[in-house]
Amino acid sequence: MNLLMIRHGEIPSNVNKVYAGRSPESLTRSGVLQAIQASEKLKGYKIDALYSSPIQRALETAQIIAEKVGVDLRVDGSFRELEMGPWEGMSEDDVARLYPNEWSVWSHKPAELKLPGRETLDELLARVLAGIRNLYQDDPANNTVIVTHVAIIRVLLLWHERMSLNLYKTIHVPNAKVFEIVLDKLPLFNTP
Repeated sequence: MNLLMIRHGEIPSNVNKVYAGRSPESLTRSGVLQAIQASEKLKGYKIDALYSSPIQRALETAQIIAEKVGVDLRVDGSFRELEMGPWEGMSEDDVARLYPNEWSVWSHKPAELKLPGRETLDELLARVLAGIRNLYQDDPANNTVIVTHVAIIRVLLLWHERMSLNLYKTIHVPNAKVFEIVLDKLPLFNTP
């Protein structure tokens, strides 16, 4: 299975450095253009399947891509954004001020952050891998596009490279960038 992971296009929260979490936000004009550009980058592939997070910004990005590449869009909750808990809707500066200890952990050892109502990176990775296993079992398509969010792409890249989730913050994931991850059958059924 060849996964083509794409982060949604730009939204106002990205510009303002706010944790959007699962809030419904539409793409900015730049975000729409980014989605169109992402679809252009996919023209070199024969796309067999297209999945999206159910969150509005990912759906809007995926709908643009679906129209451009001519593939039906399917929605899968496994690829929704990290549950941010009390941080959803807050700026990074506000989180650092209101949750200084937790912010320090998140900044230096993000895999160790445990906050009530907030998904851990281990929990997120388990959810994403379960979703990919289900996709593979239901439809082992060769080139599968998943339009999703920064956290999902980061944890999946780290898992694929067998690197610590504490390196989460070191991975730069621009809006609407295509990340190609080649998976063979065996690793999909190993635990993280």
